[in-house]
Amino acid sequence: MTWDLFGDPVYQQRQAEPPPLPSYTSKTLPAYLCTPKQIRAEGLEPTGPPVGMLSWTTQGSYTPAQCPVWDIRKAVRTLDPGQEGLL
Repeated sequence: MTWDLFGDPVYQQRQAEPPPLPSYTSKTLPAYLCTPKQIRAEGLEPTGPPVGMLSWTTQGSYTPAQCPVWDIRKAVRTLDPGQEGLL
């Protein structure tokens, strides 16, 4: 709560935060969820926001590393630079 210039209270609505993304390990990650590098290796481009986070702990590290993952089934095919006018 804040106050306006006249000393009246101003109630602010909280911005709804999106729920946290589900976290996966290499053993629990579904086959259709991929990192951007894996998706681009298939000639596709990830679309929309990430659907989860892949977490792993590197040797000698205490905090896990994280990488966003996307659903490869929703990825779109990229156009080659010379293919634009052929559609």
